[in-house]
Amino acid sequence: MSPTYKSARQRELIKVICKSVLLVLSVGVGAVGLGCSVRSVATSGPSRIFREVHGLSVRSYQMLPVTDDLSIYRRVEIRPLENLMLDQIPELTVKQLNDEIINRTRSLNRFEHITQVDQATNPTTKRVLNQSGAGDFNAGSAPELIVEGYIDDYTPGIPALRYIEQGNNHAVLTVRITLRDKLTARILGEKNITVENTRVTSNVERMVNKAADEVAEFVGKTKRYKTLTEARY
Repeated sequence: MSPTYKSARQRELIKVICKSVLLVLSVGVGAVGLGCSVRSVATSGPSRIFREVHGLSVRSYQMLPVTDDLSIYRRVEIRPLENLMLDQIPELTVKQLNDEIINRTRSLNRFEHITQVDQATNPTTKRVLNQSGAGDFNAGSAPELIVEGYIDDYTPGIPALRYIEQGNNHAVLTVRITLRDKLTARILGEKNITVENTRVTSNVERMVNKAADEVAEFVGKTKRYKTLTEARY
């Protein structure tokens, strides 16, 4: 066998090996890509299903973290939220939000005495269910917590765009809540709460109720906060 013939055979063999290696690599890359796609669908599926069924997500940020022990406050005065959105949010929605903040704060059974201030700033006293120690308090000496704040953002969204998952179409409600000591006027904590409804059939009432839940949870908190930012879905 001549050297020329052997050299030609070797070149042909190298070409065959190179093609085989490329084929194996192509199959491997395809398999990895398919695996990533399947894994992506598998991991994003539950989250997407949850959003479509429940449709509510909450983002909150503590503008001023609570550092005091709020358990000493057994009296609370809840004031209506100032509406910075004016006529962009229906009056009924504003009323529902203020009413639900009162109702959900009462349901905590954490305060012995709750004072609700109406829009005309005429105080109406309401007591929670558990008043076992209410008689021990003196209105002039007992620490009292003031809850106030404002509606910072509201949009009902665009339902038609939610069908095609376009941005800027979700229903959003943002409130900022301030906790203050009534006697000293010292601010004890401040929190920004945003509730977003991502459902195609947006339910503003559910969004408002969720925002009221978050406000009541903040008001009823007795422990100091350690984290600034919190997001829940």
